[in-house]
Amino acid sequence: MELESVTLKLPRELLSGAQRVATAQEVTIGHMVRQLLKREVDRQLSSKDIITVSGELISAVQTLLARDVADACDWDDLSHRLRPHGYVFRLNEGALVLFKTSCGTRICRGSELGFSYASLVKRFGQQMREQPVSNVANGVMPAGRLDHARHAMLNKHFAAARNWPDLINRLAIEGMELRPLGAGLGIHIVATGRHLCNSGTLGVRYQTLVKRFGTALPGHPVDPSAGQDTRSARF
Repeated sequence: MELESVTLKLPRELLSGAQRVATAQEVTIGHMVRQLLKREVDRQLSSKDIITVSGELISAVQTLLARDVADACDWDDLSHRLRPHGYVFRLNEGALVLFKTSCGTRICRGSELGFSYASLVKRFGQQMREQPVSNVANGVMPAGRLDHARHAMLNKHFAAARNWPDLINRLAIEGMELRPLGAGLGIHIVATGRHLCNSGTLGVRYQTLVKRFGTALPGHPVDPSAGQDTRSARF
């Protein structure tokens, strides 16, 4: 397993205590941190608790899918209508849940979008055939590496975006968001917070987008025109 260096700042008392525990267990602090972090990451990714997503994302997805859900005449028709948008409804412990088909990311419950399972069962006259739910943790690409489908999708959105709000909205519909990353931009999965890649992975530098859109990304701490060079840890 390839390891990458990360700088972690700790209070002196916590660091001293961690050193005593690590010495007693005859391991390094790094080993102990990796084990604790892995345990927490595995717990979070395997958790069946509802993941809270932003209201902006829910609103965008609701607007995108409302007409198709309203016009669908049965479960198969609904699935057929959602497929071009890259979404699918699945049953998860008796609840209707929306997933992103390209990466298996859980978006939200249908009821959060105003499409409750009970109302659709009543409308369609039958229950949905239960399908296995994809685990978000399965098939996850390492940060900074993209599968061909997502690479092509992101390239399309970055090329077509007219301004920052347009780009932000396009990514929100895909379940993604932009975050400042040093002097550049990181693309993250909204539902899990996972760093997917940097804009540079797509061949689009932050400074290039600032020049193209005529303004910096709102809230970005680095002003490209000031020539700042900020380094950040890689995860």
